[in-house]
Amino acid sequence: MSDSKNKNKKSQSNIAGNVTQAFKKIISAGSAAEISKEFISTAIGQAGKAKDDITEKVTGEVMSWIKKIDFGKELSKFAEDHTFKVSAEIDISKKKKSLKD
Repeated sequence: MSDSKNKNKKSQSNIAGNVTQAFKKIISAGSAAEISKEFISTAIGQAGKAKDDITEKVTGEVMSWIKKIDFGKELSKFAEDHTFKVSAEIDISKKKKSLKD
């Protein structure tokens, strides 16, 4: 199994374990305030982890796609159908003297 698949399985297993622990704590909690606080903190923690997992996967996919691009070849293709025009303008003028000089 590839490293990314192992990592994904561990991540899912870890999330499931955290959720299970949270539910155990919620069930054993005495008041509604304790239940709400535990539930909210667990939900926020899991949402953050899910966001990080998605970001990591999307970043990996985009990087692998970018690595496959041959920029020299693509620039050559572009140059075949386009012309380039470069122009510049330079203006040199003498500084005005101040009254103190």
